[in-house]
Amino acid sequence: MIKAVLFDLDGTITDPKEGILNSIMYAVKKMGFEEKNKEELVCFIGPPLHISFQKRYGVSEQKSYEMVKAYREYYAQKGIFECYLYKGVLELLEKLRLEDVLLSLATSKPIYYANQLLQHFQIDHYFDFVAGSNMDGSRTDKKEVIAYALENIPSFEPDEILMLGDREFDIEGGQYHQLATAWAKWGYGLSEDILRLKPNHLIDSPVDLLGLWS
Repeated sequence: MIKAVLFDLDGTITDPKEGILNSIMYAVKKMGFEEKNKEELVCFIGPPLHISFQKRYGVSEQKSYEMVKAYREYYAQKGIFECYLYKGVLELLEKLRLEDVLLSLATSKPIYYANQLLQHFQIDHYFDFVAGSNMDGSRTDKKEVIAYALENIPSFEPDEILMLGDREFDIEGGQYHQLATAWAKWGYGLSEDILRLKPNHLIDSPVDLLGLWS
């Protein structure tokens, strides 16, 4: 029986597409690059930003962190709130709490922004712990984020903890720590990236996750 769930944030709890893409476009323009296909930037949703900037624009690590800084100029003021909760998330959180399931966030997003979003949507009280990255760019790898969460929640057997996320990094991170894993199919992960990892559960919608406790 699952006794704790680690939630990814972007693409799992919230759909952040508008805010993230607008923030990237702002950073790209400010740093002197041209982006002709905004929709292709959905690949930025989930992975650490500096790595995505390096892959997309071929910049150095130092330059990628400068682009992250520019990204945050827009994101901190507007982009963070240009998102919405996925349908069914609130019901899922409420019912899991009624089942006495421990809930923790496990996101590559900085903890500062993650807490802002949870408070904005008034769902912060559902979570026992918030694990995320630091503003200086450290602890962005999902394996490290999950390790941080596991260090700060009560001890359970690995198969009693479920990692729920939409990207391959979530599934890989959960498997690295020998946790049960569930793919949030409503997010931004690509089936060819996820199915090769063979997560324990494929979940079509937030409320469908409740079937694991029925």
